Amino acid sequence: MSMSPFALGSFNSSQDPATYQSQNGNFGMSLGFNFPLDGSLQELCKERVRTEIKRQNAEADKARLDFELVRLLKCGEAIRSGVSFHPQSPYAKICSDVVVRDQTPGFVTIPDTKLNKQDK
Repeated sequence: MSMSPFALGSFNSSQDPATYQSQNGNFGMSLGFNFPLDGSLQELCKERVRTEIKRQNAEADKARLDFELVRLLKCGEAIRSGVSFHPQSPYAKICSDVVVRDQTPGFVTIPDTKLNKQDK
């Protein structure tokens, strides 16, 4: 359904002083009803929306994977170089789940966290 208000007006005058000037104005509203003749257009639109939602979810999943891979690489580089956050820092947990394995068999470097200090 669509509704459209409107206003019309006119002013008439003449060069002859014996004639009268006239004005008129009209106000109103136009009301229209719309209904689809073919339901397939609505289904096509819904399918397009479903496809777009799936695409956006796939992009969000890819962005999350990219974030985690970059975090893994950067944390691994920091751990190998001996750089870490203070254990009481709120950011210490950023690299707490990263484990660095050296090429030497059986060699594992685990970030220095509270859990590791309690184990020692």
